[in-house]
Amino acid sequence: MLCLIIVAADNQGKFLAKRAINFADGADGKLLECLAEKLNFQFEILSSTTGGSLHINGSWDGVLGLIERGEADMGLGLLVFSEQRLEAFDFSSSYGALEKVFVVKEPGQMPKITAFTYPFSLNVWILYALMILTATVLFQRIMFRNATLLGSFLSVLGSIVTQGMENVKDSPRRRVLFGLWLTIAAVMPFLYNTSFLSFLTMPEKVPVPKNFKELSELVSTGKYKCLVPKESIDGDLLLESGVNYLRKLGKAIKKNNWKYSYAEKLENLLDDTTAVIIPTDGITARLGSPPYISVKMSDDSFGIWHSGILFKKGFCCLERLNFMLSGITNGGFHKKWMGDFAFHETIHKRLELKHEEPQLQLTLQDLKLAFLSLGFGYTLAFLVFLGEVKIPKPFEIFYS
Repeated sequence: MLCLIIVAADNQGKFLAKRAINFADGADGKLLECLAEKLNFQFEILSSTTGGSLHINGSWDGVLGLIERGEADMGLGLLVFSEQRLEAFDFSSSYGALEKVFVVKEPGQMPKITAFTYPFSLNVWILYALMILTATVLFQRIMFRNATLLGSFLSVLGSIVTQGMENVKDSPRRRVLFGLWLTIAAVMPFLYNTSFLSFLTMPEKVPVPKNFKELSELVSTGKYKCLVPKESIDGDLLLESGVNYLRKLGKAIKKNNWKYSYAEKLENLLDDTTAVIIPTDGITARLGSPPYISVKMSDDSFGIWHSGILFKKGFCCLERLNFMLSGITNGGFHKKWMGDFAFHETIHKRLELKHEEPQLQLTLQDLKLAFLSLGFGYTLAFLVFLGEVKIPKPFEIFYS
């Protein structure tokens, strides 16, 4: 007669779902069915909403609590090894590794209204401005005849937008200086113009944190928040980390109680200022595979933790189960089941995806700043014209 094993399972991560006695869905469900067949037992799944954490009074909740109280014989659902858990329970050998990363919402395009600043970085703009100011002083003292500082500045500025220079002193040494500046005045606008249209037609993405260090800095300044699964011990892992910026991130999460449930849709949790910590396998399980996912994953992880099957201390058949589990993992079966599950989710995402034609042409909104700048220039020129007409006494701007 087959023995019946009660399996406590964290079913919120979509890796294991109850279907019927001796039948289960998900990658871990396939693993459980395979073990039941090879080890000759039947199973019944007892669902829980969390993996389990230790309370102050020494008791456990979730899957671990069910096993501790004797309500279940086995715990399954990508349960991560930890020092506290290993002291209280027996674990099988590892059959999966969870790489902890964070995801953010796929960044949108940077606003085109400020696209005129994109071709050069901030340091280049500062250097360019300093070059103009330096040329203004040098030309006023060396190149121009009786020019005011304002007149020299306007002449230098005009040369950048292809305006000619007048009243220039002519000598061999001044020609070298003059030629050098004209080269700069020709090359810099050329580089700017060649880049400007490319930024308008293919704008850059809004910058988002790329790694945990950047995320920790943004969280500490209040620009981002970071959510961890309440069914996991990720918050504790961050707090116990030996890396300073990870501990700071963990403290902020604990202080603000930033948590989410695996039952919630990942798409509903993410906004422009929210990051979500999740295992890489969880991303494919919840969102499918590229190119149908709409999130950006971090470049690094804050650690890789192994997971196994959990039992009460003194489980009799652990050695035999580990032998079968080793064959399953070494044969790549669990990895294949995870891939099949991700493919299933990808198909769903593909069916939901609506085709949109890319918009590559420039619109009036894209050129809004150009028209505003043109209007401002005409208005300023008109005001200067009125000033020249209304002020009876003429004054010199360019020459002293």
